[in-house]
Amino acid sequence: MKIIGHQKQIDMLNSAIEKNRVHSAYLFVGQSGIGKKQVALKFAQMLNCQNLQDFKKPCGECLSCKKIEKSTHPDVITITVQEEKNSIAIEQIREMIKGLQFRAVMGGYNIRIIDNAHLMRVDAANSLLKILEEPPENTVIVLITPVPKSLPSTIISRCAVIYFGILSDEEIKNEIRKYNLPSDEVEFINSTAAGSLGCAIELAKNIENISDYKNIISDFQNGKFLNKKFKERKEAVDLLNMLAARVRVEKPEKLEYVLKMKNYITRNANIGLTFEVMKNNLKQKNEFAE
Repeated sequence: MKIIGHQKQIDMLNSAIEKNRVHSAYLFVGQSGIGKKQVALKFAQMLNCQNLQDFKKPCGECLSCKKIEKSTHPDVITITVQEEKNSIAIEQIREMIKGLQFRAVMGGYNIRIIDNAHLMRVDAANSLLKILEEPPENTVIVLITPVPKSLPSTIISRCAVIYFGILSDEEIKNEIRKYNLPSDEVEFINSTAAGSLGCAIELAKNIENISDYKNIISDFQNGKFLNKKFKERKEAVDLLNMLAARVRVEKPEKLEYVLKMKNYITRNANIGLTFEVMKNNLKQKNEFAE
């Protein structure tokens, strides 16, 4: 399993295993697309590898490691928003809790990764709190989010919080150069992604949209917004992820506002109306103008 960066965070998890101080719940915090989920899966391999030679190197070759990498391990399960839904429902959390009442099938740790944990419904979060208070033995729950403030403080207080920083320019460029893009496009993608490898790869794979994104970001930063029609909700969310990455670096005090707009759209709000609200807000406050 290839992970770009985050060695400090991986070392922290290694140390917890080595000292037998593994927490029952972790909260991985950092912007979207930087590799938090990959680190969570690596952690699962560290805990469940059948041929672990030392605490730092899961073999990657045993049945357990291979199943985790292929997302087929019976004891390592990811919970996220289901297709055509806009939140993590209480039924998903209840099903997760039910599964954790049994011992791990392959004899290691039962691990549950809740991706985009901030999209849990209130009742789902309340249900999760119960198992965080009394976790079964050899259970690890990892919550992943770019916006920890969206989670109840009672959940955050029961987690070991690990913060993830953005990737370096060179780390991003090294990966997107594999797409054989012109140097000016590599520079633009790196600048737009602002440390998010997932964002950079999304742009590199859809190079035909680069000119649109250049116009949108320019208008957005200058207090305007292009009247773009989005064919799919995912396209609007991807754009706001890129805007969030840029704002996080250039104007971090405005990040929460952009993420709020993204969450509205993720939760099925009308796309056109949401962007109209954003556009009017920017016109009034000129928040992103130089």
